[in-house]
Amino acid sequence: MKTFLDQNKPICTCTEDTCEGCEAGKNIVCHFNLKSLAGFLLVAIPSFIIAIIGMCLSHWLFLLPWIAAVLLFFGLVEIRVMCSHCPHYAEPETKTLKCWANYGSPKIWKYRPGPMGIWEKVVFFSGGAFIFLYPAVIIAFAGRFILLSIFFAYVLAGFYLMHRFMCRKCMNFACPLNAADERAKEEFKKRNPGT
Repeated sequence: MKTFLDQNKPICTCTEDTCEGCEAGKNIVCHFNLKSLAGFLLVAIPSFIIAIIGMCLSHWLFLLPWIAAVLLFFGLVEIRVMCSHCPHYAEPETKTLKCWANYGSPKIWKYRPGPMGIWEKVVFFSGGAFIFLYPAVIIAFAGRFILLSIFFAYVLAGFYLMHRFMCRKCMNFACPLNAADERAKEEFKKRNPGT
């Protein structure tokens, strides 16, 4: 089983024979590695840990629907509505995603290049909102406002760091949160037509 894709081999949507001297690769991340996965987890995990602590302080049963929603959303729904549009999803070598955000998630659906539809965006934002608002409501009703403030601080810091350092280099241009520069997108699309 491959941990990540070969760093020296162009992704399957790329028309180039080699990654050497690639201008697109300077601004868009085509290959992921343990460092990029660790960076993502360091940014994403703290808010989830605080959410779990906050819900457990209220009552551990509040965790059950949230955990089910997190697993369903990130393990299946998000993969269908957003990830299946990503060129990385097209890789035939693996049956699971090897990217920084959904590493290990199954590739159940076929690759669907192009933008997300309006309903896909609605599902994407609704699912994300539920994941973060549900614990916030539980923590607020428990009257733990300091913990709620810490939770929101980590959610906002995580969003900022992802947007600043990951979304600006992401090859999934279909994602509504993608912040890659237009010139970088053009360079990437030259080498990856039809993505």
